[in-house]
Amino acid sequence: MDKPVYCFIDDSPFELKLFKDVIEIRYPDIHFIYANTYDECHRQLEELSLYPSLFILDLYGREGLQTDVEIPQKEMLEARVENIPGIEIAYDCLDKYEGDKNLQVNEFLKRLFSILNEWKNIFSDQCAGLDQGSQYGINNLLLVRKDYPNVAAVMYTRKGLFTDAVKLSRHNCDGIFIKPAGTTEKKIYAESRIQVNSLMDGWNECIRNRYCLFLQKLTEPDQSVRELAEILSRDKHHSSTDKDAKQRFKTLLNSLQSPLSIDADISASEVDALIQWTRFYYVQS
Repeated sequence: MDKPVYCFIDDSPFELKLFKDVIEIRYPDIHFIYANTYDECHRQLEELSLYPSLFILDLYGREGLQTDVEIPQKEMLEARVENIPGIEIAYDCLDKYEGDKNLQVNEFLKRLFSILNEWKNIFSDQCAGLDQGSQYGINNLLLVRKDYPNVAAVMYTRKGLFTDAVKLSRHNCDGIFIKPAGTTEKKIYAESRIQVNSLMDGWNECIRNRYCLFLQKLTEPDQSVRELAEILSRDKHHSSTDKDAKQRFKTLLNSLQSPLSIDADISASEVDALIQWTRFYYVQS
C-alpha cells in the first residue's frame, strides 16, 4: 500500500455515503477507511496491516446513557419556543447608548446572543433527551490517542457547539471542522462538493502540523529527520512546485526509512505512513 490512509468514523449511513460519493471520488491517491465506531475502524486497520495518517471523527452520536429514545411532541417544543424572547429585546432602549457607538454595538450583540443562547439550550436539552452528545466523538478521540498518539485526529460535525470546542481543547484534538450544511440531502451534497477542496486542505494542514511536531520531539533525530521536520514546518508551495526542490525531496524521502526505523520513538509502520503521506502531499500533489 503506497497511499496515505485516512479514517472516517461516523454513526450515520448518510454521512458515510456522502463522504464516499463526494470526497473519496475526488482523492483517488488516498486510501479511506470507513466505520461506525473506533473499534470497527481499528479492526479494519489491523486486518489490512495499515497505519493511518488521519482520523476524521464525527462529534455527536449515541452516548449509551439511555436505551429508549423518542422525539418530543411538537406541542411541547412549541411551548418552550414561545418563551424565548423576541428580537425586540435586542433593540429595546438602545438609544441611550447613542453617545458611544462601540458600547451600543456591544450591547446589541450581547442581547442578540442571549436569544441565540436560549435556542442553544433547547438544542442541548433535546440532544441529552435523545442520547446524542459530544461524548461519542470524545470517546473515539481518546481511543485514537491511546493507540495512535502521533496521528492527527480532527472532529467533523454539523451539530457542534462552542461548548463542545472547550471540551475538545482538553483532549488534544488537532482541529474542528464544520460539515457542509443544507435543508435537504441534495443541498448538503451540493454544498459538500463546493467545500471539499477546502476541507481537504484544512485536514492536510493538521496532518502536517502533527508530523512536524512529532519529528521535532524525537529524542535523537539524525540529519535527514531534522531536514524533513524543517520542510514540514514550511509552506509546501516551493517544495512541491520547484523542479530541483522536488527532486531533492524525493531523494530525502528515499533515505529516511532506515534511520527513522531504528529510532525508539517511532515504529516501522509509522515511518511508512509518514513517508506515504509526505510523498502524497509534497511530491504527487
